[in-house]
Amino acid sequence: MAIISRNMETQERIISTFEELQSAIQGLKSQIVEFEMLFNEACDRHIASDFKKEWLIDRISSRHTMMLIRYDSLQLIQETVSAYRDYDGLFLDHKQLLDAIELLMLSHAEEEEYEIAAIIKKWHEKFADAVYFLADLSY
Repeated sequence: MAIISRNMETQERIISTFEELQSAIQGLKSQIVEFEMLFNEACDRHIASDFKKEWLIDRISSRHTMMLIRYDSLQLIQETVSAYRDYDGLFLDHKQLLDAIELLMLSHAEEEEYEIAAIIKKWHEKFADAVYFLADLSY
């Protein structure tokens, strides 16, 4: 069993969480493209039905809007976290990193952008778990 320093294990956990964030962003980007195509199809159906399928457009549009909010929120988190990454890909000052994410969350809550604040809170908890994990000391 190799002995890894706590700092290196913390780095690995933060990097893993950051990669999970990037993966979520890529997944949302693909979904947004799909919903844009669905929206175009719904517009065509709405026109073909003599403008009687407005409910379909509204439904797809509201889902698309939620995805865009989530996507923009994840990008804000990515930008914030990236600011604490050095040229070697390691994350500096873990406490400041968490404080910056928390400040981002609180600023959106103050602006009454609760959906965005909730998304940021979820990722703040993920990064906090990565920083403040309990090492498995079982043999």
